[in-house]
Amino acid sequence: MDEDVWEFIWMKFHSSSAVSEKKILLEALTCSDNIFLLHRLLNLSLTSDLVPEQDVIDVIIHVGRNPQGRNLAWKYFREKWDVLNARYGEALFMNSKLIGGVTEFLNTDKELNELKEFIQSSGVGAVPALPRALEIVEGNVRWHRLHRRQFYQWLSKPPSAALG
Repeated sequence: MDEDVWEFIWMKFHSSSAVSEKKILLEALTCSDNIFLLHRLLNLSLTSDLVPEQDVIDVIIHVGRNPQGRNLAWKYFREKWDVLNARYGEALFMNSKLIGGVTEFLNTDKELNELKEFIQSSGVGAVPALPRALEIVEGNVRWHRLHRRQFYQWLSKPPSAALG
């Protein structure tokens, strides 16, 4: 999605009064493959009143589900943890949703080490969602180690050979 389309959706988001439509438009904004626009949306969601406070976590999670935004959301989450935790720390469900959402697709040794370092350096080990997130990322890394090569070989086979 180019910047003009993104801006159009952003304007529609602000002009809409229907909550369900706003949620759809906000999620559409996270589908851009433009890292600059995704970063802009993350910053706008957390540092302004332009995005409803209850939707900030969804923005971060949806950017993290975008293949182009996955690393951006993970980095943003770590950099803004103090702000996010101060704002949503009391709401354990929101914190768990956020932690699970930004870590569920991490699958490299580097990302696993970043998660471990984050847990250690930020002193957030007491947050209940982190041990679960660590388990999931360890499982993702293990799966990639064991099956990535076979998976890519299978994907590269001609369609008729892949069925058999």
